[in-house]
Amino acid sequence: MSFQITSEPATEPITLVEAKSHLRVDFSDDDTYIGTLITTARKYCEQYTNRVFITQTWRLNLDYFSNPFYLPVNPVQSVTTVKYYDENEAQQTLSAGDYQVDLLSDNAQIYEGIIANYPSIGDTINPIEVIFVAGYGAAADVPADIKHAMKIMISHLYENREGVNVPAQSIATQIPLPQSAKNLLGFYRIRTFG
Repeated sequence: MSFQITSEPATEPITLVEAKSHLRVDFSDDDTYIGTLITTARKYCEQYTNRVFITQTWRLNLDYFSNPFYLPVNPVQSVTTVKYYDENEAQQTLSAGDYQVDLLSDNAQIYEGIIANYPSIGDTINPIEVIFVAGYGAAADVPADIKHAMKIMISHLYENREGVNVPAQSIATQIPLPQSAKNLLGFYRIRTFG
């Protein structure tokens, strides 16, 4: 199994103006730097919650069909296509009626269709390709407490530009997520599968 983003978000959940207001920065010298911190904070918070916030497109490749199989990036808005290499090593597109998508669970899942079973696949490596769209939507759709956690992380990164000492036994990254941000994001954190 492998998955990767194929279309990055067009915007960020927080604007430069919002980030600067939170930081109480009223000059433009650090605008570019703060812009990178917005993206970094989003990715950090996304990784912590196992969710993505702004609409983006992902590709998942699988070795075999299972029933169900989970989509590793959530929340999922839609599944665009499910393709596979058949026993003749020709790529085919699975009809939308041949599978069901559960978008209501924390981890979106795809099941066999009610009538049809999954087809036989070939010996190609990663013969199954699923293209799907994930994220809450636009910036206005991202929950306010997620945005506030991002602002806390932006502030933390802005004030601590150098590495932070982390205990050796910690599984945290070099820059730990502030506890107040963890508290805000805790409700959104989901278990991943795969």
